[in-house]
Amino acid sequence: MITSQSIKQLHSFVVSTNTEKASLASDSDGVKTTHNYYNRIVKQCKKLSQLVAISWLEHENARQIRRIFLDFKNNDFERQSTTYIHRVDLLTGKKGDLLEPWFPNNSFGSIFDPKEINYFLIQVNWDTFEGSLREMTQPSVEQEGPFFIMTLPYPPKPSAENVNLDDVPLAWLTSKVDVNNPNETVSDPFPPVPYLPTTCT
Repeated sequence: MITSQSIKQLHSFVVSTNTEKASLASDSDGVKTTHNYYNRIVKQCKKLSQLVAISWLEHENARQIRRIFLDFKNNDFERQSTTYIHRVDLLTGKKGDLLEPWFPNNSFGSIFDPKEINYFLIQVNWDTFEGSLREMTQPSVEQEGPFFIMTLPYPPKPSAENVNLDDVPLAWLTSKVDVNNPNETVSDPFPPVPYLPTTCT
């Protein structure tokens, strides 16, 4: 499980690793592979936090995103229901039109790429700030996906007394992150309010 503390450690590693050295390193020493892997995780975590923050705003598109989180049915092992398909489309960037008010021209991009997300059975946990990832045991030698259960955190929307979501800095909320660009390091991965999940599987 990736926790908020481990994300801070990952971010420290990504920032402190000499990016030029990492890009020149051979895969035999593991520096390039490790740097790119952790850098991608940190960026996926930020994008998930941004998505949750947007879903809590008072806007018609935000309400539609919130419905995708809240109407989602867990344990949909066939992965064919409408709610499951909407969730996958949101995570893979196919519902970029919903994010248009904050990310014009589909610039939010994706959190997971379509091939990557097929390895997972996605679930949502509505009462935690931490996601989880666990392997699906398959007794057959010829295993077929999904291979892991990925539980994404979607905690309850905070009350107005706890946090004014309109005060979330627009620069953080709308900053573009490309998870597929290994040369891009996110400078502000942590959400500015404590009610947003800082974890991702």
